[in-house]
Amino acid sequence: MLGNFIDFLEGRKVKIFGKVSAVLVSVFCLTARAEPVMTLITVNTPDPAGYAAWARSNAEDISKANGAVAMGLCSPTTGAEQMGDHYLWSFFPSQQAVWSSDPMNPIVQKAVASMNVERTVRTWDNWRIVRAAETSEKGYYYNLYVKADNPSAYVAALDELHAGMRERGFDVSMQVFMGDTGATAGMIMTSFGSADAAEVGRMLDARTEDWVAKIVSKLDGKREMVHGFSIICETYYAAAS
Repeated sequence: MLGNFIDFLEGRKVKIFGKVSAVLVSVFCLTARAEPVMTLITVNTPDPAGYAAWARSNAEDISKANGAVAMGLCSPTTGAEQMGDHYLWSFFPSQQAVWSSDPMNPIVQKAVASMNVERTVRTWDNWRIVRAAETSEKGYYYNLYVKADNPSAYVAALDELHAGMRERGFDVSMQVFMGDTGATAGMIMTSFGSADAAEVGRMLDARTEDWVAKIVSKLDGKREMVHGFSIICETYYAAAS
């Protein structure tokens, strides 16, 4: 069924806000025993503006039909795996919610049928949300894929690093995901971001400082950096909290 839906999305290549309230945080608090999930669809298109316009105009209908609490689009600025890649993401409050979703439901089919953009769906994967953050209308992010021998120790080091940033006045959020499917299964993706692109750069500059090196040294030989990239993300829909 999923294969058929991907074929449908591709259409055989036929040319066819300030801060949003902390929706995820409030939803996740209400479902403390659940495991929140992000679905991430990698779409390659020569018409990013057209695809973004389609996603923006259909995000609310698709999200409500699928049971997602937020949806948006990220576009790489550096480090793209393939030029023309874009990432359509949706957040779900639990594994049950995402597994209950029918990607062939009539509302999604109607939305996809209305798309007049040449595109190819390259990957479609689920990521467990290990650390959530507020969703912003628009943000700039540095993302890193890592293979870690001890994921819990790696996440603990990330928590320490983020706490150190906040103590030193960095206005930077941190999100942590763990791959559930595809080539990224078991991999950790960390996303540091801000509404101010320069603030992300200031954070990266801090990697030369002793306090950062001290934390990172705990991970020497215990993790493998796989892929790093920078992106700009926009939120097109967020459920009312």
